[in-house]
Amino acid sequence: MNLYSSRLLLAFLLVLVFSAGSPAFEATLPVPGGLNVKADSITYDKKTDSYDAVGKVRIDWSGVIMFADQVSLRQSDNLAIAQGNVLFRKGEDTLDADRVTLDLETSKGEVENGRLFVKQGNFRLSGARMMKTGEDDYHVEKGFFTTCDGPVPSWKFGAAELDVTRNEYAEGKHAVFYIKDVPVLYFPYIVYPVMEERRSGFLMPRIGLSSKKGFYLEVPYYLVVDPSQDATFYLDVQTKRGAGVGAEYRYMLRAGGFGNLNAYLIYDTNEDMLRGNFLIRHQQSFSPTLFFRADIDTTLDRDFYRDYGEVTGEYNRQYLESSAFVTKHWERYSLTGELRYTANLYSVNNKATLQKLPNVTFTGIKQQIWETPFYVSFDSTFTNFVRRNGVQGPRLDLHPMLTYYTSPGGVLEGAAWVGYRQRLYDAYGGDGPSGFNDSGIPDVGASLSSTFSRVYDTEWGNLKKVKHTIIPEVSYSFLPQQDQDDLPFFDYNDRLVAQNMISYSLTNYLTGKYLSADTPASYRDLAYFRISQGYEFGGTRRDVLTLVDDQRPFTDVRLEARLYPTERLSFTLDSRFNPYRFDFSVLNLSADVSDGEGNSAGIGYRYAKDEVRYLEGKLNVSYVKPFVFHYLTRYSFDTRDFLESYYALEYKQQCWGVTFSYRERPGDRSFIVNFTLSGIGAIGKFKAF
Repeated sequence: MNLYSSRLLLAFLLVLVFSAGSPAFEATLPVPGGLNVKADSITYDKKTDSYDAVGKVRIDWSGVIMFADQVSLRQSDNLAIAQGNVLFRKGEDTLDADRVTLDLETSKGEVENGRLFVKQGNFRLSGARMMKTGEDDYHVEKGFFTTCDGPVPSWKFGAAELDVTRNEYAEGKHAVFYIKDVPVLYFPYIVYPVMEERRSGFLMPRIGLSSKKGFYLEVPYYLVVDPSQDATFYLDVQTKRGAGVGAEYRYMLRAGGFGNLNAYLIYDTNEDMLRGNFLIRHQQSFSPTLFFRADIDTTLDRDFYRDYGEVTGEYNRQYLESSAFVTKHWERYSLTGELRYTANLYSVNNKATLQKLPNVTFTGIKQQIWETPFYVSFDSTFTNFVRRNGVQGPRLDLHPMLTYYTSPGGVLEGAAWVGYRQRLYDAYGGDGPSGFNDSGIPDVGASLSSTFSRVYDTEWGNLKKVKHTIIPEVSYSFLPQQDQDDLPFFDYNDRLVAQNMISYSLTNYLTGKYLSADTPASYRDLAYFRISQGYEFGGTRRDVLTLVDDQRPFTDVRLEARLYPTERLSFTLDSRFNPYRFDFSVLNLSADVSDGEGNSAGIGYRYAKDEVRYLEGKLNVSYVKPFVFHYLTRYSFDTRDFLESYYALEYKQQCWGVTFSYRERPGDRSFIVNFTLSGIGAIGKFKAF
């Protein structure tokens, strides 16, 4: 109801603006140029000390225009009376009435049979009597509110009496919600916050049914702490799970920091235990070169998100990452210190999960050595790995590099580099290597590329020119074979893959230039295509991710493509093709199309050999106005079952809408009804199954 409240306040403020401008009428009417008054006749009655303007009266002042059949100004009691087809207009906002009375001294007034229209939000308010009873107090009798057009609006709220105090509350008696002219809901007493600033109070409760929660009721309370802090507390009662409480606290600091804290606790009667989660997000800029961020995500039990998560990516998540880091930048260097804690929700406990406490990175960007073509750079990382079960300890990774750049003939672009990777360990615990260990490995490489382009004239409608850019590139990398089995294994940086490989790629871009008679030239990407592969001279190759010897020198052929035949149609491809098995190791395909009017469709296929294979699709259809249909699904070929299916039907009108949706996924089925009124928002949510 907050949006409705702001609209309501805007209505009364508009009345206030009209009355507040009236004192200028009294002061400047006798002075030429003070007001612009037009009427068929303007007379002055000395006996009553009043001015009367009669017939097609128009008065302009302070950006407001008033029309009326007759306007009287009684200077004896500072009263202005307008009657007969009275119309106030300010921009596109209007107030028309049968009669308007204004006390020019107190700014109090009364509007009879008034109808207020505010363009923003299509706000409409009418009342038999609208009165300004005090400096910030208003009273409306037999009032109606809607954002719908037409003599019989699709919906409206009515109240026998409505008392409003600006920047406080609106209190209504005998309020009724109508559909067309049919009363549907009755409220003997309602209270709305009507303030320009935020104000504490209860929010709209949520009620529904769920296969996991049963019948549930959620009652939120909004608390304003100060202009830079607020919080929401809510009580959550579930027939299948018990009673829970939640809170979200949001803040902004003067020093440039901001963040939010979320917490939820419930005593789960199914599991006979206390469950919940905590989330903390904070960002702080101490200066343009010093930045801090913290992201904390934790739960009281490992199955919390499986039972209480509602959205994709939350209910089936495996890892919870919590981190806090501070970064300092200089002109040529950067330093980052981080604490990172990972919770593996799929494991029985977290004793074997590696934690990085801390992880410190120092980087020196490439810097030119005097006026030579040589550049030097430096990367270093110190990580202290911690866990209760298994090998742990610190690792220092140092990697200086020298790079040479050249451009022979001005056509080619070449680079060559040499670096040295030094890793130092002091491991302990577990069954792996312990004590001090170190390993130093040199790495060298070079690359050579060039860029060619050509522009072609076309006559395909507004597409007048197409630019084709082609970039061939060849590179070489060498990392000697070295036995690393005596090193502890924390991650893949502890098992560097030997390389004696040449890689080659060919990248293509197509860019279109569009011209029309009434618009300036525009450019749009039409296509991108890249093919790349590597050849290992050593005759053996190990995949970086799996550490499996392939015993074959050629790597997979990687094909990447993006195609945009029109602004509304696109195709993407990202794949890796094995030339020995003659099949795909990875294949990701997708296609999307839309008409820009609410109709769209998309389909995608995701495949990784021996890992995952599923199809996903989405569809939005709005051809049959005012209905809009949404569909989203994911089907797994591995389990031969749908991972998730979502159906939604929207019915949209000018000032209201209703959405019916059904979602099904493993362990949960829900049916949701959302009813929305324009200018108010969602006033109800029903969830079933």
